[in-house]
Amino acid sequence: MSLARALSGAPADPGRCKPGETIPQIELHLNLGPREGAPSILLVSSHAELDAGVLAETRIATARVASGPISRSSLIAAAGGLAANSVGVMQALPIVARFKPDVVVATGGYASVPVVTATALLRTARRLPKVKIAIVEPNAMPGLANRTLANIADEVWGTYVETGPYFPGKFVRIGTPIRPEFYAPPAKQDARRRLGLDPDRHTLLVFGGSQGSRRINVATSAMAARRRLPPDWQVLHVAGKRDFEWMAAERRSEPNDNRYILLPYLDDMALGFAAADAVVSRAGASTLAEIAVSGIASILVPYPHAAEDHQTKNAAAFVSRGAALVVADERLDSDALYWALVELLDDDKREIMAAAARGLSQPRALHHMVERILTGGIGSR
Repeated sequence: MSLARALSGAPADPGRCKPGETIPQIELHLNLGPREGAPSILLVSSHAELDAGVLAETRIATARVASGPISRSSLIAAAGGLAANSVGVMQALPIVARFKPDVVVATGGYASVPVVTATALLRTARRLPKVKIAIVEPNAMPGLANRTLANIADEVWGTYVETGPYFPGKFVRIGTPIRPEFYAPPAKQDARRRLGLDPDRHTLLVFGGSQGSRRINVATSAMAARRRLPPDWQVLHVAGKRDFEWMAAERRSEPNDNRYILLPYLDDMALGFAAADAVVSRAGASTLAEIAVSGIASILVPYPHAAEDHQTKNAAAFVSRGAALVVADERLDSDALYWALVELLDDDKREIMAAAARGLSQPRALHHMVERILTGGIGSR
């Protein structure tokens, strides 16, 4: 059959792109008519940058619409957001009408609002009477856009049981898809060798996204400089390009016996996870899904400015199951990080946490999503 999936606001993985890299802007010529063979896919985004290189390789057609956040702190900003989304709905209506999707999957980005709204209007007008709308909510605490759009959606696909009560009668626990290389990791010692690490030392992987986290970077750098780490441990710190130069200079001026490897970025984060016995990171949905599938103990530092503090809620879901430790961003310094690491030095405790993280994994998330799309199961119970 001809299957259309409009993925609005496709989630970017902050730890995978090279920091500071300019994403080329490309225009793809769309053939909006039906195609024989493979299902047709159209990705609709806002006017923010897309990872155009990846999309070009996959030959996924794209379109863009106006959109914006609805501020709850400023009337002027709220009016601007409403205006942008109204324009976006007008732009989305002909796109959706011409593409004639069977299914629209919204991932919660700003572009979800005009695309899902346009789809619902066309369904009400009987232009697309059979179209199904599914919303992806990978966070424990759903955002305002998804909570609003759920009223006109057929299903909400989530990761945590804590999310279910926000979407009564529509929530399906499916999980968060991650890249396939996380499912077939190399042996731990082999991964360490490939990263230039000592293959026989326990490894702490530290990262904070493509640009790095200044708070995590400062705390980790100070810990490596001022604390004597256990001799059988090493730190692989992916700092992000923004902070890498000064951190590298600082390490040269403050040498010590700690085994500490500093990188500006890591192209293959799955390799870093395979090498690690413990992770220090933010608590974004994709990162937590990778931690869960990898089965690794973690120290989570939720980003305090995430929308509606959703990273704190994500971290709480891990902590409540014994899968992670949490250090609040405002409390994070070299001492807090060191003592959190001390808690993970015990092999038995680390293994218990790793098993708990593994229990949160849903490795067939993408399979279940595709299955519900292809079998027409969206909206059925």
